[in-house]
Order: sequence, then C-alpha cells, then structure tokens
Amino acid sequence: MSEANYALVFQGDILEGFEREQVMQGFGELFGLPAEDVAKVFGHPRVVFKRNLTHAAASTFRDRLQRIGMAVSVDAAPASAAAVASAAAPDRLREPAKAAAGSATPASPAATPATTTATTPATTTATTPAATSAATSAATSSTTSATSAATPPGTPEAAMASRAAAPARPADGIRVVPFTFSGDGFEFFRIWIVNILLSIVTLGVYSAWAKVRTQRYLHGNTRLDDSSFEYLADPLRILKGRLIAFALLVVYMLADQFVPLLGAVLMLAFIAILPWVMVRGIAFRNHNSAWRGVRFGFDGQLGEAYKVFLLWPLLGVLSVGLLFPYALARQQRFIIGNSRYGTTPFAFEATVRSFYMAFLALLGVMLGGLAATALIAKVLPLAAPVASVAAYLFAFALFNVKLANLTYNNTALGAHRLAADYRLGSYAALMLTNTLGIVLTLGLFYPWAKVRSARYAAEHIELVADSDLDEFAAAARDEVSALGGEIGDLFDVDMGF
Repeated sequence: MSEANYALVFQGDILEGFEREQVMQGFGELFGLPAEDVAKVFGHPRVVFKRNLTHAAASTFRDRLQRIGMAVSVDAAPASAAAVASAAAPDRLREPAKAAAGSATPASPAATPATTTATTPATTTATTPAATSAATSAATSSTTSATSAATPPGTPEAAMASRAAAPARPADGIRVVPFTFSGDGFEFFRIWIVNILLSIVTLGVYSAWAKVRTQRYLHGNTRLDDSSFEYLADPLRILKGRLIAFALLVVYMLADQFVPLLGAVLMLAFIAILPWVMVRGIAFRNHNSAWRGVRFGFDGQLGEAYKVFLLWPLLGVLSVGLLFPYALARQQRFIIGNSRYGTTPFAFEATVRSFYMAFLALLGVMLGGLAATALIAKVLPLAAPVASVAAYLFAFALFNVKLANLTYNNTALGAHRLAADYRLGSYAALMLTNTLGIVLTLGLFYPWAKVRSARYAAEHIELVADSDLDEFAAAARDEVSALGGEIGDLFDVDMGF
C-alpha cells in the first residue's frame, strides 16, 4: 500500500459534547458553504471528502474537523480504489489537505457536496472526468468487501453490509430498493409526552413545535437507499397558520351561538375555501419534505381542486354513492399527479375501474358483516356489539389495504416505480392490536401504535429503481438549480394538516 492512499470519511456522527446544529453551523462557517450544501453533506450516510492522502495529511485535516465536533475518520483505501479521485469537498475543504500532504496531485475542478455522484449506495463521492466505469466498479467492490469483513455477523450492520456487498449493477440496471423505518416506540413516547405537556402549559402555542419535532422524528427514521428523509418546516409558519385557523373557529362559534344565520353563512364559506386549504396544506407538506437534499413539490391548480374536493364528492352524495369511487380516483390522481420530486413529476396510472372494484369488495364485506351481526344478535345478543365493531374494523382494514396497494402500485416517478404488498391478515392484526393497546392504556400506547404503523408501511413498500438513485438525486438537484432554485417561502402557511 502506498503512503498517499488514505481517505477522509464522514458518516454523519457528531462528537460527544457537541450539538448537531452547532457543528453544522461551524462547518459552514469554516469553509464558507451555504446552509443548503451543509445540510446535504450531513444528510448523507457516508461522505468521502478526499482520497489519496498521506496519513499525516489526512490526520491533520481530521483533527481540524474534530475540533468543530465532526466525527471524521481516516480510512485506508484499497489499492483498486486509488484510481477513483474524489472531489466531494469544495476547494476550501481540499486545500488544507493538499498543504498538509506537501506533494499532492492537482485537484480536479471544484465540486460542492451538493453535486456528487455515489460510488456505492451508502457513500457520497465525486469522480473526476477521467474516472472510468471500470474503476468505479472496482472501488465499489473493494469498499463493500472491506465493510463486510469488518462487521460482526448476525447484527443489523452485517445485514446492511451484506446488501451493500452484492454484485454491482450497471447504472441502467433495475433493482428493488426497500424503505426502512428505525424508530423506537419508547423513544417516540418521550417526544410525544413532552409535546403534549408543553402544548398544555403554553395553551397550544407549542403545538407547532410539537408537530415539527414529530415529523422530523418520523421523516428522519424513514430511509430509502440508506438515506433518510427530512422535514424542513419552520414552526413559526405552522403557528401562524394555526392562529388563523383558531381565529376563524372562534368567529364561527360566536356567530353560531349569537347569530345562527351568520353561523350558517360562515359554515358555507368555510366549505367553499376547503379546496384552497387542501392545496395549501399539500403544497406545504411537500415543500418541506426532502430526500438527499432535494425537496418535493406540488403544482396542483385551484380550479381542479374545486372539482376533486367539492364537485365530485357532492355528485357522489347526490348519486347515492355511485360516484364516490370516481371522486376518490380523481382526488388521488390530482394529489399524486401534481406532486414532484425536484422537477420530476409523479405519475398516477390507476384506472377508475380499479377503484370501483375496491369499493365493491368493501361493500361485500360490509353487507356480510351486517348479516353476521344480525345473526349473532339473535343467538347471542350480548356479543352483537363486539361483532359489529369487529365487522367495521375488518371492513376498514380491507379498504386501507386495497387503497394502499392500488395507490402505490400505480405510482411512478420518472422511470422509477413504487410497489406495495399490504396483506389483509397482517394489517388487520396490526390495526386490532394498535386499537386495543390505545384503548386499554387510555391513549398512552399511541406512540407505539404510530411507530408500528410506520414500520409496517416501510416493510411493505418498495421502490423499483430503473437507474442509480444517487445519480437521479444529483440530476434533480441540477435541474432545480438550473431553474433558479425553489420558490422558498411561497407556501408559508400550514393550516394544521
């Protein structure tokens, strides 16, 4: 092994005694990076700042970053990986390493952490233009082999290393990428109970911060291709939306109490603005959700929203339910079809017929449940309420399973597709145990129920990727940058969704 064959690696960990926000701020100030680029660096599971360093140069640079709280390590790079020169760090990040090395090879043109290309699913690096696909494959194979060898068998880390060590696929190969959820019920319980107590003490003001903490926990523990999702909302904007909603509710209650006619008019007015509220809520949620540094978005138009959220549901009522499946299909197409990842739009391909089939299955279960309940009521009258609740829960579970599979299996993002495999038996058992847990504990089981539901969803949803997801995310970042970036504060009001 040559002396100049070490890599500087950051895996997102923070040294004890430091706060993550403090470290991110220090990193940005040290190298003059904007907050967006800093978030992208800290959002990746493994970032290689520089390869082909001497041990002395790498150690000097490591010590500098550790002083601001970053848990950076010096890794010995395999010989086959030496051909792949990393340029993941900006010039300001690479220059100290060159100076410490004394005789480093000229660096390739600067590339910020936001414009990197992965050589493995869990590693962010950027190859120079001279790096060939053969060298990239060799680097991937060597890196994953070393990881597997250093990981004890029978652990979650070993399972991840085994998956990473699978034979490299070509860039255009199709692979199935599962979602994972690593949240813990007790950990979420502590967040949840503190949120409730502080919301009570502050008369609801803290509820905006409570929502952000909850969503950041759920997003941060949901991962795809070893990268977690992010929730970026500002609690103050959520608070503004909730204050507006609360003020409108107070006005309506006072009007309904003292001027019933005015109360009725206000209720109609609230119904009339419901599509606007829905559009703003979806836009706010998407705009503040991100994966690998790229935000989601929503481009639904208000005119179409009035059709799918008011007109078609109203026609469903007037048609005695016959148009409800059509209304639901239009709503799903509107929400999914107008969503996007960066500038890449989602597509929803389910037919209206499939929604009618799902509703027919639900109707059959409900009629069968009513018949069974009536029969049980005649034989065992005391058991009739239990049978009625069981029939309702079974019908509810069936509808959720049908709708989830129908929605995800017909959703595409560019060349990539989602796939779901919800099972009626396992989902019904999940819903039943969650319900019993919440009832028997007077609501205290809710955090565990939330975590169990999120884990079930992650275990039964996959992404069928048609190309490398790091390259896809990098391309999405480039496209967003080419359009002048996101329209940051356009969707600045969350109405409570």
